Amino acid sequence: MKKIKNRKLEKALAVIVELLEFAIIVSIAYFALHVGMKEITIILLVFFISRFTIGKQGHYKIVEYFDNGWKRCFFWTTSLILSLSLVSKLGLLVGILFTIFTVFIISGRANINDMTLGYKRKKEEGKYYDIEEYIKYNMVNTKLIEFEENLKRKDDLLFLIYKYRFKDQMTFAKISEKLNNMENARIVEKLDQIALAMRIHCGI
Repeated sequence: MKKIKNRKLEKALAVIVELLEFAIIVSIAYFALHVGMKEITIILLVFFISRFTIGKQGHYKIVEYFDNGWKRCFFWTTSLILSLSLVSKLGLLVGILFTIFTVFIISGRANINDMTLGYKRKKEEGKYYDIEEYIKYNMVNTKLIEFEENLKRKDDLLFLIYKYRFKDQMTFAKISEKLNNMENARIVEKLDQIALAMRIHCGI
């Protein structure tokens, strides 16, 4: 029973925080940036509808609001909405299109690395070229099979990242989506651990 009460309290606090955040954003946009209420309302509606439709978004847990999480959440949400509100001053249609595009990017459905012609992605992927080649030509190798079994037994998360990246050949964006929006930096950190262990075990 205690757990249910705590969940209800967390949800209530989350709603209060969201409403305060919403009120501050609208106030800044209307009074400080002089964006019309009509434009603000439409941008907010398009933003929330697009976010609901295009993909699941990450949120900070309510307990993190009382640590440093609320600062990050407030900063990014406020920056996004205010920027989109300012863009709408160039034209409401422009603001709407930019809002949908922004939501598409932050939903994780678009690979940001593609915007830099894949340079960063290829740089990260190139670090594991020797491992990719080893797996390709040693699928039934005893050492490789032993390594995979040990990895699966010791750490489920590492095994999933190994499988998604090297077996299923998923992109970083897809791996992140599969692992509840895990940050790319953390995925790379885990991949580096896997790569080091595999090179030592398999003698690559």
